[in-house]
Amino acid sequence: MSEELQVCNMLQSDNPSVAIVDDEEDFVRLLTRLFQKRGIPVSFVAYDGSEAVQKYREATCKPNIILMDHHMKDMDGLETTRHIMSDNKDAKVIFISADAHVREDALKAGACAFLSKPTGINEIVNAIKNCEQ
Repeated sequence: MSEELQVCNMLQSDNPSVAIVDDEEDFVRLLTRLFQKRGIPVSFVAYDGSEAVQKYREATCKPNIILMDHHMKDMDGLETTRHIMSDNKDAKVIFISADAHVREDALKAGACAFLSKPTGINEIVNAIKNCEQ
């Protein structure tokens, strides 16, 4: 294991880091603030699938959890999840979407959980804990 990766693992041992992928800027800002208040670091934010894949690939410290919306311009959440999972089969993705009809496809693509919008911060934090186990 590289020294850089050891530092990432050490930094992430106390609180899991998250990445937020959603095209709703207000929702992203709200989640970011709520995570900061709970001491959960946000690794990166992306507003569409292509940006998420690029930021994931460029991230030195990969997020422990990726919160993924489905309906986004450019590349939807399913395709984005498939790209990320092809890069790292151990990536953990939680879908948070109003598109409940994609639940089964999201789980098949590799998501560890699916939450329907609207959802609360407690449900998100519980899903993060469950996916981390």
